[in-house]
Amino acid sequence: MSGGAEALPGAAPACPRCRTGEILAVLRLPRTWTNASGRPVRGLAEVLLCARCDAGDPLVTYFAVHGTARPEHAALLSRLLREWLSRAHPPTPDEDALRAEADAWRRGDL
Repeated sequence: MSGGAEALPGAAPACPRCRTGEILAVLRLPRTWTNASGRPVRGLAEVLLCARCDAGDPLVTYFAVHGTARPEHAALLSRLLREWLSRAHPPTPDEDALRAEADAWRRGDL
């Protein structure tokens, strides 16, 4: 399983954090954890770049000014992407929220 970064062309989906901002990029990172039976579970964790939530990020500023990636800005955009990738970390799962959702599923509320 491999990770990767993805720029989203065209109409961007709404951000799940703020429900209003546009997702400008998605970084997918391999993630492994141990389940309750002690077995490893492999998956992907996503880090989103949102126009609203991450408004102070230089990469968001680039897209706000230019609208889209431009070939003449390849070096600048490459640097901004590398800087974002170095700061991007997947959110830590909220164990209480996960437990509450699992309980709701078991009760048939989902």
